[in-house]
Amino acid sequence: MMKLDSTTTVSFPSSAEWAAYYVKFHKALVNGLNSRYCLADREDAVEEAFHKLMHKKDIEAYGERVPQTEADWFYNLRWQARAYLSHLKERTERHAKYVEHMAETLADVFACGHQGEAMDSEIRTLTLVRALEEFRKEQDVSRRNLEVYTLLGMGEMSVKDLAQRYKTTENNIYAIKFRTGRLLRKYGPRCFERVLQGAGYRVFPAAA
Repeated sequence: MMKLDSTTTVSFPSSAEWAAYYVKFHKALVNGLNSRYCLADREDAVEEAFHKLMHKKDIEAYGERVPQTEADWFYNLRWQARAYLSHLKERTERHAKYVEHMAETLADVFACGHQGEAMDSEIRTLTLVRALEEFRKEQDVSRRNLEVYTLLGMGEMSVKDLAQRYKTTENNIYAIKFRTGRLLRKYGPRCFERVLQGAGYRVFPAAA
């Protein structure tokens, strides 16, 4: 078990001292983070903690709360790493909610020809989400373009308002909607069927 000096006052770390802290603290910091996160995420969190304290915070940034001991620096690093993982979880949850909402919004496009099939609602939602993720990756469709397509197609925002939001022209908004719609209609159902087949469902070709 690593021992930390919590009594000896230390100076603000130099580059050499940061390097020494990295060697001494790294493993303990990674192992001390919540094991629900994968090893890669925990290692990234520790790397980001060191990067932030070494390169983004000078002594003035601490005000009257400059860490005074080796133990203080260790716990400061651990707090930064935990904060990184917390934000990572928040971003992941926000993204998951966004993808689920967008997949449901586009269900008629992705599940074209399969709407009447008996399918558990949870399986259907999961299939739509995976199909949307595959579609975005394969066709390199941005979040912005999907939002333009759905917001304009559903009448929730005008072309003018979308052009202002995304700092572009109205003609470009129309072009985005047209291109995205064409890709969705051509490749969306294929992605949906591929995911269904991967889950063991027998897929009948959608009606032409």
